[in-house]
Amino acid sequence: MTPEDRLHEIQKTLEAIQNGWPFFMAVLDARIAEHTEALINNDNEQTRGRIKALREMKELPEMLAQERDGISAELSERDSAQ
Repeated sequence: MTPEDRLHEIQKTLEAIQNGWPFFMAVLDARIAEHTEALINNDNEQTRGRIKALREMKELPEMLAQERDGISAELSERDSAQ
């Protein structure tokens, strides 16, 4: 996949999740709270892993935006070098 293709894919993904993200965040927050309570009551590595995965999902838009910005900077640098 070319950098341009990946940039397009990221942009489409960010646009697609924009409207529904606040609702999805509420679900993620509720699940994190449930698992955190379970972890407090019973220390368990699987529960700890679930919490970590849910937190990573919450960061998805920010991670995609950072990747997009990095690719854009690379492409701009490449274009200016030509």
